[in-house]
Amino acid sequence: MPSNTPTAAPSPSPGSTPASACPTQTGGSSGNRALLPAVRLAHHDGYDRLVFEFHPSRGPGAHGAPPRTLALPTLPQGPGRQAVTIARSAIIRVRFDNTEAHDQSGKQTVAKTDIRSTDVTPNTTVVKQVKIVEDFEATNVWGVGLDHLVCPSVLTLGGPVRVVLDFATP
Repeated sequence: MPSNTPTAAPSPSPGSTPASACPTQTGGSSGNRALLPAVRLAHHDGYDRLVFEFHPSRGPGAHGAPPRTLALPTLPQGPGRQAVTIARSAIIRVRFDNTEAHDQSGKQTVAKTDIRSTDVTPNTTVVKQVKIVEDFEATNVWGVGLDHLVCPSVLTLGGPVRVVLDFATP
């Protein structure tokens, strides 16, 4: 079982490009499909933790961690390539395939009653904004605005299925 303690992720070194300092990360399984009802963010001693929680979906496929890609975008864009504004000095783009953040009627499933909003401006050290960029045709894209570039360490947990991003703080 994976530990809940984050491990240090690479930080950019002088002279490196952001993409080489923080390479694209992938994971999950293309055979899995999930519903995203919760996104949580909190500061802990030494790191900011962003959690994407997944529940079973009505769509085809097994329940489990869906395919994911974490990358540094050149420019945050929504469907149709419209620009998306995210408060940041750096951005991590989190993409989940085979995932919906809405029910069959089109109603958003990500709760807006606590930190689980489509547009969150948190009281955390490194993560400055979390914003949904796309929820269309089983693709769910989030922009994570950062105070400065910090590559997250990624954990996949079960019971319920969660993808956890830990951003080290000074």
